[in-house]
Amino acid sequence: MNFEAVIFDADETIFNNQGIHEIIVELILEDLGLSTSLVDKLHSLWDAHYFIEQDRLVEENGFCIDKDTNANSLVKALKDIGVEISLEKAKEYWAYMIREYSKKSKPYPDVLDLINLLDEKKIKMAIVSNGDQEIINLRLQNSNIDHHFKFVIAPCEEYPLSKPNLKIFTESLDLLKTTAEKTIFIGDNPHSDIAGANNAGMFSVLIDRYHRVKDLTGEQIPKLKIKTFKEMQYLFE
Repeated sequence: MNFEAVIFDADETIFNNQGIHEIIVELILEDLGLSTSLVDKLHSLWDAHYFIEQDRLVEENGFCIDKDTNANSLVKALKDIGVEISLEKAKEYWAYMIREYSKKSKPYPDVLDLINLLDEKKIKMAIVSNGDQEIINLRLQNSNIDHHFKFVIAPCEEYPLSKPNLKIFTESLDLLKTTAEKTIFIGDNPHSDIAGANNAGMFSVLIDRYHRVKDLTGEQIPKLKIKTFKEMQYLFE
């Protein structure tokens, strides 16, 4: 099949985030005068509160803004370990996280090879993510690959949507001026990426770099599962 477009997820698809959140949590603990032995605990609590809040906001509004959600979640996570900070202080830490993620989170090397191949084949590229748009754009700019992508869609007032909402997939197709049958969607999340792409009729590719995804069923089963992008280059030959 001749594909016209490839849409990427951002985190752990294009960008390597391994270990970065823990580094940032450690620095927050140090700033608060707390033991860095609490890194794993605070990291887990922060994530737990974030995903609970994110699910609630997505259910109510269809999307959430990461800055506010992350700041509120950090306040709750620290309170769980007996430390209280203001929401304003939490937002300062979130601004710090944006800066650190933008510097430390880099594209996986195989991403650059695939992007260059797609450019050679005149295949359009875009990013659809549930992450923070500011962080995504900063990383693209810092990595000097932003010019390869037609657009970045992430939950915001302009696009009040989150994957796997079907509308965010159809909106991306409209912006690319192509059809689902001629579009590949690549992501690392079976629910938000693969189920969403399958429901939209796209060719879904699950990238599982660390062999963490198992026992997939139903709409979460991708058309293709890969460990590196090199394994899918044959689709464009």
